[in-house]
Parts: sequence; C-alpha cells; structure tokens
Amino acid sequence: MSDWKRAVPTIGALAAVLTFLLNRLLEAVHLMPLAVASREAAIVDSAFAAVLRIDVLVFSVVIAALVYIVAFFRADSGEGARFTHSPGRLVETVWLAFSCVLTFGLAAYGSEEFLALRGDRRADVDVQVKAVQWSWDFSYPAYGATPATMILPRGKRARISLSSDDVLHALSIPAFRLKQDALPGRVTTLYVTPLLVGRYEIVCAELCGLDHTAMSSTVEVVEPEEFEARLKGDTW
Repeated sequence: MSDWKRAVPTIGALAAVLTFLLNRLLEAVHLMPLAVASREAAIVDSAFAAVLRIDVLVFSVVIAALVYIVAFFRADSGEGARFTHSPGRLVETVWLAFSCVLTFGLAAYGSEEFLALRGDRRADVDVQVKAVQWSWDFSYPAYGATPATMILPRGKRARISLSSDDVLHALSIPAFRLKQDALPGRVTTLYVTPLLVGRYEIVCAELCGLDHTAMSSTVEVVEPEEFEARLKGDTW
C-alpha cells in the first residue's frame, strides 16, 4: 500500500473524530452571552457559529496530519532522510486552491453579513451618545430628552450616534453583540433593532484611563407604547 493510500483515509478518520469531539465541547461551552436581545445579535451569532465550524474543521485536519506525520515518518536513527524536493505537488496544489477558495468565500460571506448589519441607514429612533471620562451621556433630540440611561423601543430600528469629549472610548452592548468606537472630533454610528424587553449592560471596551472599568451604564428595552412616556419620566 502506497503512503498516500494509507495517509488519506487515516488523516480523514482522525480529523473526523477530532471535529466531532471539538464540536461537542463547543456546544457545552457558551462562548457568547446567552441573551440574544437584538436582530443584530442573531446575525453576529450565526456568522460566528459558521466561521467557528470552519475553523474547527481546518484545525482538525492540520492536527490529524501532524499526528500522522509524527507517527509514521519518524527517523529510526541518525538525522533521517535528506529532504531534496516535495513529493506531494498535488497535495500542495489542492491545499493552496482550497485556501484561496476559503479566503475569498469568507470575505464574501463577511461582506454579506456586514451589509445585513449596516446596509440599511434608515432608523425609527435617533440616540446621541457622548462619552466622557468616565461616563455615558444620552440624548434624544427629537424628544428633547436626556435620560440617565439609554432607552430603546422593542422592534424599532435605532441609530446611535457616538462622540467623545476627551479620549478614545468604545460603546459595547454584549447582549446586542455590538461595539463601536467613540472618537474625539468625529461622529460614528451603529444601528440596532432590539427584540427582547429588559435591561442590558453597556460597557466601555477601550482602555480609556484610570476608571475605565467603572465606565458602565444600561440600555432598557421597553414596549413601543411605553417609549415616549419613559423618556419623559427618566429625563434628568
């Protein structure tokens, strides 16, 4: 039996077993927050799961190949056979072609997911967020409201405009799977459509000074009919 006739099924079997075990392990470990509180969170989780499955498969094949090489191509004594050229031109060509297809495929997939998150610039609600060491200020120009926390209506698309008064900050809402830098002298935006009523944490995801870890707030998702009433009641 030639080396390739033995190597391909052996590596394939090892990779299949390793892929199965790793997928079972990842199913038991929650890498993302349990709450999927926005439309965008579902999109991000779907993309993350797809890329993770591909990563697990590629990792398993590489590790299986390394295990096979170590097991069956050890030198018995001395320095081993001298390497002069690669006998596996076909394998190199297939691996390079596969890598190119995978790279361009992931780029296309990522572009599609990005457009799903940012492609639509329309919004039902506008929120202005100003970051300052070490707090968040929220305002709703259309309502003349400045609540202590962010308030969003469930099922309505919100445009959040970010700016900073001092240094670089980053608004992160883990339950929404969203993060956007707040830059001094520049306005950045992100879009979100909340789906679940509740209170969710806002944190700063960019090291911004001494009290960076204390720079937190909350976003409260309420029913649309409660939205305006809550803005009036929570305005400073």
